[in-house]
Amino acid sequence: VVLQYGINGLGTLVIAGHTAARKMFMFTDMPLLSMASAGSTFVSQNCGAGQPDRVKKGMKFGCLCSVLMAEVVGATIYAASPWLIGAFSREADVIAFGVRQAHTITLFYCLLAFSHCCAGILRGLGRPVVPMMVMLAVWCLLRITYITVTLHFIRDIGVVFWAYPLTWSISSVLFAWYILHCPIPKLGGGAPEVKA
Repeated sequence: VVLQYGINGLGTLVIAGHTAARKMFMFTDMPLLSMASAGSTFVSQNCGAGQPDRVKKGMKFGCLCSVLMAEVVGATIYAASPWLIGAFSREADVIAFGVRQAHTITLFYCLLAFSHCCAGILRGLGRPVVPMMVMLAVWCLLRITYITVTLHFIRDIGVVFWAYPLTWSISSVLFAWYILHCPIPKLGGGAPEVKA
């Protein structure tokens, strides 16, 4: 609501450009969220099976694949954004605002992917409170505060666009630090033996 309020004060063309860009981004968010979900499942299953080495390998592989996939998607959207935004609106000014948002955000998709992947891993490790607190504090509280305060002094849509890479960067640093210091629980002992 606060974000939309800030955007609404910048005019109808900005609103339309932002809306067109958000529609495009909804398609790109799905692969990133699916990698996070897969990481959570993989980590929790291997923790339960008492396989800490597989957990570590899965964490590295998931983060690496997620980040690489996000950068490929981000670079593609960066290059194709005029045509992609143009699918939602034919107005030149609307396309320009949408492209400006895409060019600000998309090359930082690696940070978004890393944050989501780390959050999924931590949920799989049985620590769901950590990603919840980081995302509430950084993606909600800090982002809203930044947008509200900065828009008061700088009436430019770029302020809103830069809120995303800024908060993704901070959450990535927090998640990376926590994961590097987070012990892998030694649970389970594998599946029960089946007697023939």
